[in-house]
Amino acid sequence: MKSSAWGALALLLLTPPCLALTKHIYGDVQVTNISPSSDFVWERDNTQQPQYPIELARARIAGCTVLSFDISETGDTENIEVINSVPNNAIGRYSRQILKEWKWTPTSTAKTAEKRTVRLDFCLGEISSAESEKQCKQQAQLACS
Repeated sequence: MKSSAWGALALLLLTPPCLALTKHIYGDVQVTNISPSSDFVWERDNTQQPQYPIELARARIAGCTVLSFDISETGDTENIEVINSVPNNAIGRYSRQILKEWKWTPTSTAKTAEKRTVRLDFCLGEISSAESEKQCKQQAQLACS
């Protein structure tokens, strides 16, 4: 598997108002191409790391999802299917939203449809963005089931 994009995004979450404290949570989303892993017909326009969904961060939900989708001859993301989502369907739902926003550019002049399978890992850390990145690298080596 080849990682195509990852990084960290610091998310500021408020604790209950009665405590009047703030807590930093660092979120990382790592994208791994499963199939194909190279020789792509299409490449993503924006290869920056997807943003960690704030709702998942607030609920402290981390996990992974595997998705299958098509890139049409016109470069549109279509037929997104969640193959697996751990620990629950919320990660799959947000992953679908992330994929719907992706824009594609052909790697050559031949514009043909392409079937893709990707894995998105969602990791949280409380110490630093480097911690959440490290967790995602380790998590991406495990099965998403």
